[in-house]
Amino acid sequence: MPDRPGGPRPAPRRVVDAHVHLWDRANPWYPGLAAMAADLGDPDMFPTFLLEDYRRDGATAGVDGFVHVSAVTAPQAHHDELRWVADLADRAGVDMRFVGTVDPQGSSSEIIADLDAQLAITGRLSGIRVLYDFPPESAAAQTVLRWLEEHGLVFDLVTHPGDMDAWIRTISAFDGLTTVLEHTGWPDGTDPAAHACWRTAVTTCARETAARCKLSGLGMVTGELSAEALRPWLEPALEAFGWDRVIFGSNIPIEHMAGTHTDLQHALDTVLGAGAPGDLQRFYADNAITTYGFEEER
Repeated sequence: MPDRPGGPRPAPRRVVDAHVHLWDRANPWYPGLAAMAADLGDPDMFPTFLLEDYRRDGATAGVDGFVHVSAVTAPQAHHDELRWVADLADRAGVDMRFVGTVDPQGSSSEIIADLDAQLAITGRLSGIRVLYDFPPESAAAQTVLRWLEEHGLVFDLVTHPGDMDAWIRTISAFDGLTTVLEHTGWPDGTDPAAHACWRTAVTTCARETAARCKLSGLGMVTGELSAEALRPWLEPALEAFGWDRVIFGSNIPIEHMAGTHTDLQHALDTVLGAGAPGDLQRFYADNAITTYGFEEER
């Protein structure tokens, strides 16, 4: 795809950021953040990050809708986080939908009760993702996917290329399930072998399923947010899924390990900005609006 010619990108009518995290580090729900920051050599990398911090982060003036994705790693803290962030959005008058999580170690009945409880906390629950200990062939995966299909909610799929084939087999058994592949299929590295494995995985996912793909999270792999770093991943993903199935997600503030929101937006403008205005509108808003239920109140 050629670079966008000079000049500002025509502004989409709306921008929905379909992958954000908010947290108050005074809440003891995020031990994984401290561990990640320590591994990256900067213990202060992930301070408290709220809506006002997002607004100050740069290149975000057009964002008027958000999908908040749970980032808790403390056991059984996800209900507390969901109540907190839903109240935060309500008090700020922000149009926000929520992707929760669940403890995959519970029994089927416990998992269902957990999911029902989250739906009772807020009618704007739009989906579920599980970061760890959630193999595609597990009973927990079957329980979660069946519940999501029955409730018309989204499965935010977290997987690396090596597990893609197994996940394709699993989600293909749920004809009514809406699946969104997170973090551009989460490559395992930037070397040629890792890139080839990733490209095969996302191409197969796009061809064999109806999944959408969030073009998000690449800074966790590349370590930078330049157009040169992101282009080898953005262009093949867009080629595989097409404009009707790609969704913008910033993954802010996790992406701060690689750069700023302004850096990310500049890279997206450079690599994708030559697309037709209607294509960009689908990427930046329309696909998220229809996928995550912004067009209706549950």
